[in-house]
Amino acid sequence: MRRMTLTLAVLMLGGCSGEYILTAPDVATLSGQDAPVVVRLQRREVWRYAPPQGSAAIIFRLGEETPQCARTDKDGYTAVSIKTPAPLGRYEITLYHQDINGDEVTSHAAIYVFDPDKPVAVVDADSLPRSGKLTGQASAAIVRMQLSVQLIYVSHKYASQPARAHAMFDKYGYPNGPVVPYSGLKRWWKWRQSDTGALDELQRRFPKLRWGVTADAATAKAFAQAGLDVMFVGKKEVADAERFDTWADVRVDSTNK
Repeated sequence: MRRMTLTLAVLMLGGCSGEYILTAPDVATLSGQDAPVVVRLQRREVWRYAPPQGSAAIIFRLGEETPQCARTDKDGYTAVSIKTPAPLGRYEITLYHQDINGDEVTSHAAIYVFDPDKPVAVVDADSLPRSGKLTGQASAAIVRMQLSVQLIYVSHKYASQPARAHAMFDKYGYPNGPVVPYSGLKRWWKWRQSDTGALDELQRRFPKLRWGVTADAATAKAFAQAGLDVMFVGKKEVADAERFDTWADVRVDSTNK
């Protein structure tokens, strides 16, 4: 009886099991370059337990282009390099998996194609205000910034679920842009690296990446260590960072870059 009660409790807490979870961060790339699209496949078993699914075939498709296929590694990750359209803008990749039992999952990943001649700034999405008057100041500052530079949001919180970040942007008036992993960024040829390595990789792919914007002191230090011109909003003094008391004071001058 005790075993039956425990089983029922586990099922009630966990809900339906066997559901596939296919996630992918946004991808930012320059016009004329390929886009490294990284995905992860998991399968929900009990409650929040969702182990990675290795040796699973994932199909990647951009519009009417010929689909590509790759198999996941033991941690559930796989990646392909997608040839992107030349026009600037946002494009959607369809992701698909079906197992031998016919269970399937479909998901999507977004690719943002940037202008290679326009400067780029990274914004720490995790430190953006989400309540009070600071939200209006911050959103206005980021909107102003987008008039002269292209924006890439970096995030740990939203790394595998960029849709949550985009919903937050819409709610609080922040301009749209790609949300890429910052902590534990996974390269399409090398899975694990440090936060500074993540910024190094973005700088390699975006030669005109020059600014880092954040309200978190630790992130400001990492931005400075990577050689970015750091704009830090806060009361602390951070070495090699330009400090602003409020988001309303933040300005990017791209004319001398």
